[in-house]
Amino acid sequence: MIVIGTAGHIDHGKSAIVKRLTGTDPDRLPEEKARGMTIDLGFAFYRTPAGFDIAFVDVPGHERFVKNMIAGAGAIDVVMLVVAADDGWMPQSQEHFQITRLLGVKNGMIVINKTDLVEPDWLELLEEEIREKVAGSFLTGASLFKVSAETGEGFDSLVSYLDSLPGMVSMRRDYSKARLFIDRSFIRPGIGGVVTGTLRGGSLSVGKMVSIWPALVTGKVRTLQSHGEEVTKVTPGQRTAISLTGVDRELLVRGGVISDRVDLTFFEQHPVLALSVNILPESPVALSDRRRTLIIVGTTEMEGEVRLFDRKEIAPGGEGIIFFKPDHPVYALVWDHYILRLPTPMVTLGGGMVLDHFQRFPRRRQLEALAYLKKRVSQVVADLVVSELEKLCFAPADCLLNEADLPSGEIADCVERLTREGTLGRFEELVFHKQVLADVVARLKTNIARELDEKPHLKGLPLERIAILASLSDETLQAVMRYMMADGTLVRVDDEYNLTGRTMSLKGVIKEAH
Repeated sequence: MIVIGTAGHIDHGKSAIVKRLTGTDPDRLPEEKARGMTIDLGFAFYRTPAGFDIAFVDVPGHERFVKNMIAGAGAIDVVMLVVAADDGWMPQSQEHFQITRLLGVKNGMIVINKTDLVEPDWLELLEEEIREKVAGSFLTGASLFKVSAETGEGFDSLVSYLDSLPGMVSMRRDYSKARLFIDRSFIRPGIGGVVTGTLRGGSLSVGKMVSIWPALVTGKVRTLQSHGEEVTKVTPGQRTAISLTGVDRELLVRGGVISDRVDLTFFEQHPVLALSVNILPESPVALSDRRRTLIIVGTTEMEGEVRLFDRKEIAPGGEGIIFFKPDHPVYALVWDHYILRLPTPMVTLGGGMVLDHFQRFPRRRQLEALAYLKKRVSQVVADLVVSELEKLCFAPADCLLNEADLPSGEIADCVERLTREGTLGRFEELVFHKQVLADVVARLKTNIARELDEKPHLKGLPLERIAILASLSDETLQAVMRYMMADGTLVRVDDEYNLTGRTMSLKGVIKEAH
């Protein structure tokens, strides 16, 4: 299934286009029908002549409901940017376009609607303006259609394009990290609590044990539904409705997540997020240190505090790396895209990607050690793997980057390639970056030698003292010391450790006493 999300200014005809294409009115709420505007997300389905399903996520265009738009745009494969011919490019046209760009959408089309209301010469000028607005983005050179949802003019070309879309858009991959960000939650008679969303990262099947975020409880998939039909399994990219057993209805909330990862405590224990950020050129304010902001990941919204550390602010049009401490932990993987907004007034500042997780805000003196974060902005798998080993030194090969939105197989293949090239090495069940480990070993060897030179009467140093000299995590230090003993750099004498070949000596006051 391909998911197409609409985007554009209010009253530019997004819902009308979806209705004409699918026969379904995506405005499902009575208030939406009464007011003639989309407030929440709407859904409709289209089936190509070849039997391929396309889901439409119709998003609201009104500025007050941009957060609902973001919730829908976070799970789409293709954006349909709609611009009304009589209005032209409007504020929400710009904001929605920027949001889809920041969320990493790769595919899109442009639809000029309400062509029956303007002259052909005006349409040519409008097309030229739109092309200029999207230049340099994923919509550069995108297919553009001129239609009227009122008369049906131009829809033959649009339908033909939709029918060919499955051959042009890559399907979402299954890499056993299933997540469903909940965009609706309701009671279904005879079933109980039901949630809906677009599945990403992995498959789910009836009977599968899952975790519910943020409640941190587990349940079992009772029923699955996709495209209005009961199914036993759903795959990435499918619009999905899930009912669960063993979970209270009150714990199934919009903004929550259904995950096939049973233990989610890592994200609760590492709430601070390192983020790449791009501030929109049209942002009304700069992003300043300690500013309160709102982050949106999938359908999850959370306020929190920003720390910049290396500067006082990031100006509109600027970029950088920031740290964000949410009021409550957020379930987000490395390389997830997010949108950053002001809580009040509700305006979009920018967005970017999740780069890492921390237990607390880092200190300024740690900034040099956090340089690895800059590598992650490239979205190159090898850069991510190398950066992780720059941070950890050693890591178990079988669970490297479990908190990243990447297939474990792709990570393993990258590790193998970098090992063959000589960048990485293996020790026991661990993988390490050769240059990073060499630097760590050399620094620790120097520190131990300096300490023993100052105290030549000692037969070695206890582990507690070496830990102070090393400034490494306990787990990393243990691995480094095992490695140093294995390569002959370090020897163990009872409960103390000495450099290989070094002997005790007596001098000074201690020697005179003897």
